[in-house]
Amino acid sequence: MTRALRNSLGVQSEAGNTLVVVLLVLFLLTSLGISYVAVTKGEKQIAGNQAVGTQAFENAEAGISEALVRMSTPSSSDYMGEDPTLPNPFHPGWGKYIVTDPGNSGLDPNYNATASDGMDNDLDAAIDEASEHYLETGSKQNSMALANKLDYPWVKVRYKTNAAHQIMLFGDDDNNLLTPPKENLVRGYPEIIITAAGRRNLGNKIVTVEAVKWPVAPIPGSVYTEDAMSFAGNSFFIDGHDHDWQAPYDTIPGAQSLPGIATPNDPNSISSQLSGNQYDNVEGSGADPSVQASPVNLDLVSMANAWDQIADINLSGNQVDPDMSGWGTAPGNLKVIHCAGDLQINGNNSGAGVLIVDGNFTMGGTLNWDGVVICLGNVVIQGGGNAKNIVGALLVQGTLGGTTTVNGNVKVMYSSAMLQQLYSLTRYQISSWIDQ
Repeated sequence: MTRALRNSLGVQSEAGNTLVVVLLVLFLLTSLGISYVAVTKGEKQIAGNQAVGTQAFENAEAGISEALVRMSTPSSSDYMGEDPTLPNPFHPGWGKYIVTDPGNSGLDPNYNATASDGMDNDLDAAIDEASEHYLETGSKQNSMALANKLDYPWVKVRYKTNAAHQIMLFGDDDNNLLTPPKENLVRGYPEIIITAAGRRNLGNKIVTVEAVKWPVAPIPGSVYTEDAMSFAGNSFFIDGHDHDWQAPYDTIPGAQSLPGIATPNDPNSISSQLSGNQYDNVEGSGADPSVQASPVNLDLVSMANAWDQIADINLSGNQVDPDMSGWGTAPGNLKVIHCAGDLQINGNNSGAGVLIVDGNFTMGGTLNWDGVVICLGNVVIQGGGNAKNIVGALLVQGTLGGTTTVNGNVKVMYSSAMLQQLYSLTRYQISSWIDQ
């Protein structure tokens, strides 16, 4: 009896131990399963949050893109900035919101900062009144179907200023062709700061960037040519002194002058083509005739290609007296015209902006062009007609002259004020990101 009892108790003890072990194993497996589910769910949530955050960031980027486009095109009806053609075009306190619904600017965490920044933000001549806020303009996607809209409820654009409330400019501060453009207070176009909010479901993202307009290509002379020149008569006038951009094109006192003609090659090969009574027809920096070596060798093909990307009018093939009625006026209606071939102009015509000619360019009749002419072939300026004026600069890769050479009543005058207006045609580009 005693031995049987012991055996019975031993079996029960072992069975109990086995049950405990089984329960522990089941508990461990259950815990591991719960942990795995929790980790998997957490990773999915993290991945989902990251995806939502990325989509919110991309929506904010879309808002920044709209602001960049609408700040870059003064001649467009979509333009949202200040008028660069006014005598005092840029005000330090200026700013504006792009909104998808009226009142969305109030969602900006820094919406009320304008009430104490010491500047006139709504341009009403009052500073820091209680209602001092940037004005609103509707987003260009407001006319789109709701399903196609990107969710950036507000985008804020304002000038970058220093502690003294001066607008920071980006440009060629020292007017030196050999130094790169940089931030300064002297010369250039205003730098802007763009802040955009993006949303996606419960995700929110605010992104801030700085953007600049790169200056127009350097101009080493009133005329820049990479080949030979020839002259006839004594009525032409090429002047590197800085002129007002509008008639009567007076010389600006104290302004920096450029050579009348600049070339990356031997300047004597050009000046030797001028006779004694023609010397003073080429003026500018230095003695007459003002023909000097250029400090830079311009890549005119790259310059032409860059302007081609934003051309308003493209002409295919050779052109003789095309309709120039839409070729721009200064100020405020500058155009980029690209002729993919030879161009011949006669009669009375005018235009303003940038004219690119891939082939040869023949100027006859009476032509007034305000801005820059870039010719990748030869330029022939013919006699006859009244004055042919280029106010800005003439850049030639081929030969300036040809069968009839430079004669007649021709004036090519450097104008930094006219070139400054061309700044408005270039596009704002992001210079730095500040991800918030």
